[in-house]
Formats: sequence, C-alpha cells, structure tokens
Amino acid sequence: MKRTAPRIVLVAALGLFAPGLCGQQDPPAKAPQVDAVQQLVDSIAAAEKAAATIRVELRSKGLLPDGLVVETRGTLRVLRAEQSDLPAYLHTSMAYSFADGIAGVVESNRTQNGIEIYEDNPAFGESYVHLAPPIVADLEWAGDVLERADLPGMADRRAESPLGSQLLADLHRRFVLTIEAGRRGDDAGVWLRGPRRAQAQDLDADLPRADRVEVFVRDRDRALLAMQQFQGDREVQSVVLERVEIGLRLQVADLRVDGRNQRVREVQQYLPLWELIEEVVGRAEAKVSRQLAEQAAATGTPIDAAASQRAVRPSKRQ
Repeated sequence: MKRTAPRIVLVAALGLFAPGLCGQQDPPAKAPQVDAVQQLVDSIAAAEKAAATIRVELRSKGLLPDGLVVETRGTLRVLRAEQSDLPAYLHTSMAYSFADGIAGVVESNRTQNGIEIYEDNPAFGESYVHLAPPIVADLEWAGDVLERADLPGMADRRAESPLGSQLLADLHRRFVLTIEAGRRGDDAGVWLRGPRRAQAQDLDADLPRADRVEVFVRDRDRALLAMQQFQGDREVQSVVLERVEIGLRLQVADLRVDGRNQRVREVQQYLPLWELIEEVVGRAEAKVSRQLAEQAAATGTPIDAAASQRAVRPSKRQ
C-alpha cells in the first residue's frame, strides 16, 4: 500500500508541485554571467513574497515506475505573516486516485500551533491527528539532517512557494532551460524548455527519470501555470494550475482542517504515523552521533557537551 502514503500524495502533487524534488538536491549548475532563468525565478519569488494571500487550484498527473498512473486535484492556501518570508498559515487539500481504482483524501494545515492532518487512506481508513510544535521542530531538524522533505514539518520551501519559484529553481538545476516568449491559451508569458543536464541525478527512485521538460510562466502574475516532463514522447509528470487568486480575502477559518466528524488525536495516539516519526527522528540522531564520533576520532579531541546536544532532537535538549 505504499502508493497510498501521504508522501506520494503531498510531495508528488505539491512539491511544488512536482514529484521527485524531495531529498538532496543537485549542486547548482554553472551559469553564465547573466542567468535569465534565475532572473525569472527571482521575479516569481518576489511576487510570492509581495502577496499577503494566495489561493491556488491545481491538478497533477504522474506515471509511477510500475506503469500505474496517479492523478491528484487540490487546493493550496497561503496566508503570509506580516514582515516575514514564511507563511503564517499554510493549508493544503488534495484528492488522489490511481488508475487501479485506489483513491483517498489528504488535508493538512500548518500554523504556530503545529500541524493538523486529516487523511482517508485505503490502507488505514480515516485519521485526524495533531502534531504539536515540539514534534514539528524535531521533524524539521531531522529533515535538515537527513536531507529530506517528505514528512509533515520537514522544511520544504517548494511547498511554501505557491506560484512555483522553487519548482522552477529545482528544474533549472536539473535541466538546460531556454526561454521563449509565447502564449498558453489566452495567457501571455514565457515557455521554458530543455533537456536534462548530463550530470543531473535522479532524486527519488520511486519516480521515473525524465529526459526533458516544458514549463509555462504567465506574465501578469508570474505564476508557473504548467509543467510537463517527458521520457521521449511519453509524458511522465505534469502539473497544471487551474486557478490562481492573489490578494483575496482569506480568514484563518478558511485554513482550518475539516476533520469529517473525526475526533482530533495527538499524533502519539496514531501509531502508523507516530512510529514513522520516531524512526526517522531516531535515524537523524544516529547520523549526527556517528558524524561527531568520526570527527572526534579524526581530530583526537573528545566530544564536548555543546556538540553532544546537536545529536539530540530539539525537544529533548537541555
């Protein structure tokens, strides 16, 4: 039932918004003195930062390595904190379906009070859980240590760039993109197309390797409206923003999770997710401990107390 996991749904649909962008990124490619693609990335990021509220409706389609197609449809809402680069509230709602008939729903939000997640999953049924801020901090730390962004709380700026700046930045690292003015239906903008860079690595073994990409960015709001990745002539990934609203009236109530009459539980009471969180955070602690031991052995110096604290999840530090 791995196909039904939230990682495939939220990362594959939102990431933003492309599958396979989680985990360690390729190093930035050497760029010419004037990098037109980076300038476009910067202009999209500026539009995201300037918007107090953003609401995006999107759909995505992806081909998994076993040949099964997964489709998603959902909404992303962002309410930005004043004088901050990060959203104060981030809400996602996503329905997904596989070609073999398996389907489900995931809805989540992130606020200063932590994370809430509702899921109707064919493997485990309905669940509605809350992750308190200390657990979110542990997951964010573990994501940094393990260089991954596939669990709730792990910092993923792509999911916090609702117009697609981080998606385009990631694509720029992996593909040689050229820009050409053009249109997509009634929208004027630019097309970016190009092949995979020779040294680009696949970042997720669960997703197919694309050898070229096409992207469209609209002029009037700098929204990345469409992205397609191909193996030869076969489309393996696509994302389409069907509606983009900037500056709309958005209340905190609009960003609450609909629990569908389920009682919200602390995540410790929901073993499928809690056991995964404990396993991942424990792996991060083991990695840092191992690095500190190797460094101490190489330098011949003992591990001091301050360094030891770095090997402990934030919620357990003194």
